[in-house]
Amino acid sequence: MKLLKFISAFLFVCISAFCVVQAKPINSVSKNPEYKISIIHGPYVHGISETEATVVWVTDKPAISWVEIAPNDGTHFYAKDRPKYYNAPIGRKIIGTFHQVKVEGLKPNTVYNYRAFSRRVVEEIPGQRGLTYYGAYVGTRVYKVEPLKFKTLDSTKKEISFSVVNDIHQKSEFLANLLKHTPKNTDFLILNGDMVHSMESIEQVFNSYLGVITEFTKNGLPMFMIRGNHEARGLISNDFMKFFPTTTGAPYFTFRAGPAMFVVIDGGEDKPDQGIEYSDRANFDTYREKQAQWLKKVIETPEYKNAPVKILITHIPPVGGGWHGAIHFQKCFADILNKAGFSLIVSGHYHKYKFFEASDIIKVPNIVNSAREMMNVKVNEKEITLSFIGEDGKKSRADVIVPVAK
Repeated sequence: MKLLKFISAFLFVCISAFCVVQAKPINSVSKNPEYKISIIHGPYVHGISETEATVVWVTDKPAISWVEIAPNDGTHFYAKDRPKYYNAPIGRKIIGTFHQVKVEGLKPNTVYNYRAFSRRVVEEIPGQRGLTYYGAYVGTRVYKVEPLKFKTLDSTKKEISFSVVNDIHQKSEFLANLLKHTPKNTDFLILNGDMVHSMESIEQVFNSYLGVITEFTKNGLPMFMIRGNHEARGLISNDFMKFFPTTTGAPYFTFRAGPAMFVVIDGGEDKPDQGIEYSDRANFDTYREKQAQWLKKVIETPEYKNAPVKILITHIPPVGGGWHGAIHFQKCFADILNKAGFSLIVSGHYHKYKFFEASDIIKVPNIVNSAREMMNVKVNEKEITLSFIGEDGKKSRADVIVPVAK
């Protein structure tokens, strides 16, 4: 009998101890300031097409994350449960502070409201099959405020307009002033490289320009970031795709808007790979050669061939300079471009406006936007019209009209 009582008491103690460990309340820590969480940067949207978009944001503590979306149809976000899309690209929800959530299965030419959510992860227990303890939630607001929005692209439009800025080099106040003059009918915004001097930290990237862009695009304007040679430098330059996910998973990609197929090429660095400036870190010749093979495949696709207008976007102009980056670009891409039916190449890099007519080397005209102007572009099946405004909102030079290649 004594043995039975002892065993019973022992089991009670063990079971009680087990329950204390296992029953650690998942949300009890959410009231503890130590376990709070905040969104410190973003959210913003990148990688937009007709059917998908990726929402990006940063939290101050590790978390799992998701996005909820709702139609922009006048109903309140709280009208019903909204579909959730998780940061779980290979099935398991990712824990981290830098969050990317891809939303797929969308409709073209549609405005969506969205909310970004993160749930603080306090502890993940090793050897316990992923046992995870959570803290507080944080989410973007929809109560008494307008929800964040994004708009998908539309390939059926007969005419589109888009705006281009480049070579801002961390002048965030100047950028904000320039963006104030963006035409209301602009379909999307292109950041054509060198928005920073180099990529050194998350805070620096947002403080330099991405915070301004986040605020400017919160009402749904699509945005595309093209990597310049200065984004290829710095302590976190290899994290570029964390900030700017694309449909290809690389800084080179395509998208269709209205009558135009846009092809983005990452020109890499401007100097030889062995230059002392790169501290034995550059391998851009191989990178450009890889992109050339990719481009050969792109121009053979029905999507490309059927587009009435083809526009190439690359930060460093392929012509007009004697530096290695442009020379090697010509070696890799000239033969492909000259047979692909491109109507225009859009570049930056020089900080000054230039227009290069089609030549025997590159048989496509190349417009170079300055670092002090916004270039506004209208595209239809007949012509491409380029206009320019300065920080004061006034027209800064004569329009340029480029006929569409036939």
